[in-house]
Amino acid sequence: MDEVSFRTAETAAPGTVPASAPASYQQPTPAIDAAKLTEPTSEQSAAATAKALGPYPWILNPVIDLLFVCGGAFWLCYAGLSLTKFGYGFDGNTTAQAFFALSVIGLHIFGDGHQPATLFRVYGSKVTRDAIGKPVAVIAFVALLAGLSTLYIHATTTFFIKLVLAWGFQHQLAQSYGIALVYCYKRKYMLNNIEKKIMKFMVDATMVYLIIRMFALKDFGTFKLLNLYDVPFYAILPEWLCTASLVVLQVSVVAFVGMVVRKYIKEKALMPVPALLVIMTLTALPLIAGTHFALLYYMFSQWFFHSSQYLVVTSAFYFKERGLPENVSFHQIGRMLFTKVGMLYFGIVFAVGFLLAFSLPTWMTQVGIADKALCFISIWVFLNIQHFWTDAFIWKLRDPVINKLLVS
Repeated sequence: MDEVSFRTAETAAPGTVPASAPASYQQPTPAIDAAKLTEPTSEQSAAATAKALGPYPWILNPVIDLLFVCGGAFWLCYAGLSLTKFGYGFDGNTTAQAFFALSVIGLHIFGDGHQPATLFRVYGSKVTRDAIGKPVAVIAFVALLAGLSTLYIHATTTFFIKLVLAWGFQHQLAQSYGIALVYCYKRKYMLNNIEKKIMKFMVDATMVYLIIRMFALKDFGTFKLLNLYDVPFYAILPEWLCTASLVVLQVSVVAFVGMVVRKYIKEKALMPVPALLVIMTLTALPLIAGTHFALLYYMFSQWFFHSSQYLVVTSAFYFKERGLPENVSFHQIGRMLFTKVGMLYFGIVFAVGFLLAFSLPTWMTQVGIADKALCFISIWVFLNIQHFWTDAFIWKLRDPVINKLLVS
């Protein structure tokens, strides 16, 4: 989900796009005051209540959204690390070991799982499969070639690592931008073209700053990837360019804050808090993390913000498109997590993710294909290129049924 220009933002609000919806879709008609509604007592009243309430303001439910979509889990990790002087490592004290273990758990649950969820999103959806199923197969082949090149042509190893790291900034920021817009549409907070451009400008400025900094400052351009491979520093950009891009980022943040305040004063419309949390988390991180950025971004933000966010959104879409039980409305979609359907979905993506990201490179190492670092890095390159590129295709889809399901 990384197309920066979330396509529904260029047209009418998704909730108003005329289209034939799936049989399970419950067209919102928010003509009744929600305060006057009572709890549903039957399947029919559940559906009627959902129609009257309009689009569900959350993706799965408030607790899950705030923790795993809006950044709550990540900021709790940030607070804990701050209070313990950023102790982290297997060889550290008990607290440092606990944070290390937490990061590893996040990696194998959220990080490994969110990449196969991309293919589930494509091939588990008839609409998406018909639209981009063939291009995604080609993407997988190209990504495989990149992984093999990383493994066997050592001159390309660092190139593909740098490519994935830079592309990752764009991918994660763009996903947050798209999800922030989903929250806005769900809560009928409509942005005009200028306001959307201001928000997008902040996203783009953050992305550019992070990429430039990676190639201008050594402290942010080298680290041990996957705790296995020492990424070398490529000093291809001057430091003054990093300073200039930081100024642009700061200006973009001021412009965004000004836009939000102006809209509240002029229209009495406050941007939804979930949207603010989603859009500001990755923008705030490089501004406040200092020298701890690599630890916070690569070891915690990736799992407890970006990857978990992706899994929540893709699972909600899968549940809606598949069709909810007759007595479950979109406002009760969180219940699906504890059904056989929900457990099977997450069981598959977690198992496939672990097999691809960990078991496969471990086997490659054991049979002597290459050393451990190269085996893991090659699979990492393959999975990430496939994920980033496929996700860009997904967010370019303009199908009105998909748009409705996202904001319902």
